[in-house]
Amino acid sequence: MVLEEVAAIAATFLLLTVMVQVATAMTARSAADAAIAAAVRRAALPDADLVLEESRLAEAITAMVPGVTAVTVDLQRGAWAAAGVAHFEWIPPGPVLVPIRITLRAEVPLAVEP
Repeated sequence: MVLEEVAAIAATFLLLTVMVQVATAMTARSAADAAIAAAVRRAALPDADLVLEESRLAEAITAMVPGVTAVTVDLQRGAWAAAGVAHFEWIPPGPVLVPIRITLRAEVPLAVEP
């Protein structure tokens, strides 16, 4: 009887850990998604400095997402649109079952003067 109760408690703890990690991963992804969308919109402006925007994006992701490591960002401006990609590894709170790798992309048309 005691062994079954311990197994049930362990299974419940593991399930709660996974649920918390999934919920916080979604929050981390949402925060980083807002950061990359803003950076790409700024990069679409005619006088934007892409190197500065890339460093601002990396700093924003690092500040907004606790536990983030290995942030890489890339902003490009083409003939018709600006695009950005951000990759980072996120270590969830609590016991680390597996580090989570998140990749985000955003694209907006270039801003033109009227």
